[in-house]
Amino acid sequence: MSAFEHLSRPLRFGALRLKNRVAHAAILTRYAAAERVTDRLIAYHRNRAQGGVSMIVTEAVNALPSQAGRGAYLNAHSDAGLPDLARLASAVTHHDCRILAQLQERGRGNYSRARVDRTFAPSALPDDLTGAVPHALSTGEVEAMVDAFAAAAGRLQRAGFDGVEVSAGHGHLFHQFLSAHSNRRTDRFGGDLDGRMTLLRELVAAIRSACGRDFVLGLKLPAEDGDPAGIDLAQAGQIASALSDPQTIDYVAFAWGAQNRQLHWHIPDGHWPRASYAEKTAELRRDTNGVPVMGLARIVDPNEGEAMLARDQADFIGVGRALIADPAWTGKALSGRSHAIRPCVSCNTCWGAIAEPASLVCDTNPDLGTAAELSGSRPRPGARQGRRVVVVGGGIAGLSAAAEAAEAGHTVTLFHASGDLGGRAHTAARLPGGEGLEGVYDFDAARAAAAGVRLERGLTATAQDVEACAPDTIILATGAETPWDGPALDDGLPLPSLRALVQDALRRAGPMGDGLLLIDRDDSIWVYRAAELLADRFATVTVLSEWEVPAQREPLVVRQGMLERLAARRVRVENNARVDLAPDDLMQGAVGFHHLLTGARLRVEGIDAVAHASPRRPRTALLTALRERGHAPQVIGDAYQPRALMQAVAEGRRAGQAIR
Repeated sequence: MSAFEHLSRPLRFGALRLKNRVAHAAILTRYAAAERVTDRLIAYHRNRAQGGVSMIVTEAVNALPSQAGRGAYLNAHSDAGLPDLARLASAVTHHDCRILAQLQERGRGNYSRARVDRTFAPSALPDDLTGAVPHALSTGEVEAMVDAFAAAAGRLQRAGFDGVEVSAGHGHLFHQFLSAHSNRRTDRFGGDLDGRMTLLRELVAAIRSACGRDFVLGLKLPAEDGDPAGIDLAQAGQIASALSDPQTIDYVAFAWGAQNRQLHWHIPDGHWPRASYAEKTAELRRDTNGVPVMGLARIVDPNEGEAMLARDQADFIGVGRALIADPAWTGKALSGRSHAIRPCVSCNTCWGAIAEPASLVCDTNPDLGTAAELSGSRPRPGARQGRRVVVVGGGIAGLSAAAEAAEAGHTVTLFHASGDLGGRAHTAARLPGGEGLEGVYDFDAARAAAAGVRLERGLTATAQDVEACAPDTIILATGAETPWDGPALDDGLPLPSLRALVQDALRRAGPMGDGLLLIDRDDSIWVYRAAELLADRFATVTVLSEWEVPAQREPLVVRQGMLERLAARRVRVENNARVDLAPDDLMQGAVGFHHLLTGARLRVEGIDAVAHASPRRPRTALLTALRERGHAPQVIGDAYQPRALMQAVAEGRRAGQAIR
């Protein structure tokens, strides 16, 4: 019997019987090409079906004539797409997994960095993110759109799909019709709430007419969208009650946020609680007239999904990012191997990639959408012969390399200078929103220990220490440092690094000063997470950044939440600012800076502590020493080039797997 009694129970709705209560929520992969399936798209969905989910809701398909030509979406707008749709459906249903496609149109909404031409919406009102004014659909155009969506549903049914999910949340077109904020129409598709629901009612009727009652039809409806003139929880309940007809609808899900400043609500990151909307979903579930509800939003651990079902907050769960990280999430959970689930960091790198727009990626799963990504769900041979391997550095890259090498049968020694594994990530995991990182290095540390890696902690390895192991292969993952290359403080001491200040704050409690100034020359999210932490320890925190936008490389949904939290903690951010550490200013408790656009020299007053976040530089001392002694180590992670979590995990894995 599974430890997850509720997750493992079958569920029946419509004509379908689901073998368990875990579904793959719709996620855009951009793995299709020229509206055709690719091997990677097939592998992505097949892996998750084989990994144990009972149902997959695919990304949206090209259903409307106006959507034709979007190459990253499959063709459901013409019969030419039937063979590819059938190939995908067969790959999924072969593993006793049901498959639905999502029907969606963004309308005026656009979160992508790509410019979108010829957008349309219920009314000619500007998009809340871009300000672009769309074409207002005529009554005839709305009616034609309903017919096209119904025809696409019919094609999907003929291709072997089990149903469709209509996406009427996230600020997309159907959501725009439902909201008084975006719908000012005077025909039957506008007016009061009942009129604004007409489009969805007619769409549901058209799909049922085209496909019959046995074809599954799910609705993803808006919950709170964050717009004062939009949809709140009470109105979301009214909409759910009116549209959740057990005679026509098989399940309902709810989405938070919209294409506005609350876009990040729909994909909560590490600052949000796990199962972020469980209680509110339970409240809305009372309005669905008995229609089953799929619970969504930051379900990372199977225990969170189990709790939602046990508390009657949902009838089944939709897992997204955690299934990107590990396609066997469901199978591992239900077979008692939850400890072996590859962790999801809730970092939203995946969302950022598709918003570029680019193909879906994952920080912790470099094999995403390939046959190799399921290998971790199967036991590996326990042979102990092989090469002697030394890995120096127990951060993300080094742990990944050591675990992979040991699992392949090599004899591995891992040197780590600190007593705590994880390297830079160990500190980052203790910052606000960073707790998911702990799962990454703990996961690989557990793998390494189980595979027999000999761990030497608290030792800064020398070339002689490495040579004493008589290695056949040397892998250096010694990380990077952040030296300050500006002037010293007036007492001759070097400027302290932000990391050192954070570590000091984590070691001791209580106030640390009146005014803190952070010099941001790194432009990473971690600078601003550190600012959040330190805002509780200093009366004021000011960040001076040379960049035009704080954390500009981060996805929009990450920056939105970051800016909200910084504002709430009254953290002041000065962009386009180059610090000028003049001794006279420092003696007066101030720090000067030059504004890079105006050239003006300004000051921040009331400062009694200064720290810097400088660009990282690889640590090279051991590499130089080993090369001088005739060795040719492989260098990975930040020791090769300072980058991000994704590259550290991927390079570590590749290095460990490449040993022969």
